Amino acid sequence: MLENFLSQTREQVSQNIKKSIGNSNLIEEAMSYSALGDSKMVRAALINASGRINKKISDSSLLTFSTGVELIHTYSLIHDDLPSMDDDDLRRGKDSNHIKFGEANAILAGDALQSLAYEIICNESSLEDKHKIEGIRMISKACGKNGMVYGQHLDINAETKKINEQSIENIHILKTGRLIECSVMLGQIGNEDLEEKELMKSFGNKIGLAFQITDDILEVTSSKETLGKNINSDVKNCKATYVNILGLDESIKKSKDLCESAINELKSIKSSEIDLLIELAKYICYREK
Repeated sequence: MLENFLSQTREQVSQNIKKSIGNSNLIEEAMSYSALGDSKMVRAALINASGRINKKISDSSLLTFSTGVELIHTYSLIHDDLPSMDDDDLRRGKDSNHIKFGEANAILAGDALQSLAYEIICNESSLEDKHKIEGIRMISKACGKNGMVYGQHLDINAETKKINEQSIENIHILKTGRLIECSVMLGQIGNEDLEEKELMKSFGNKIGLAFQITDDILEVTSSKETLGKNINSDVKNCKATYVNILGLDESIKKSKDLCESAINELKSIKSSEIDLLIELAKYICYREK
């Protein structure tokens, strides 16, 4: 069930990305190069799976939010790979954007992907204006100065420093977790059941942290070929990770505990559609790439 769902999500979102970007100039080519790369599209899948529980949002709106969030995520990866950031030359199994198109064009492509995400949400006819504003506010908050951007700042600032578990958890929540939590909640736009939304928010928070801890684990247990990116980047940049702070076994236990707790949150929701989110939570924590 999950494999078919993920495959269908990737196909639908990829087609919408292709249509939304176009192919009329070099910047659009650079945008498509990264946005249409081999991606898990976990965030898009979370939006769609969350939306199945919420009967107040249309399939068209879910596709638009999924596309927008994947464009935002891709922009962040392009910028993360830049020489001034993590300085990585491999992403999604191919040359990083700045290797292929040059550093200036990579920056511009990332900027354009970010603005396009908001543009397509504004143009979504099945969304009420108040829900467009709510969605844009949620994404902006997750990605901005108190979210992903600040998390990346803290991550870079922590290089070569010895930090504690609380500090690395804060970095991971900001850098990765906030957008994953946001993805879960975008699927809940229009839902008026506040208790249900709080459970979904807690679920999103826990799997967001578990996702990045699993990334830390895979960085030392997997291969470049499997991950489609360099596995020595954290070591090269002297990054703070869960593994080098808690050790591999404790990091694995932390990820599994978060996964189990997140799933228990879902089981409090009276819906026949929670199975897909449960399977996604397991996939996030037990994936191999």
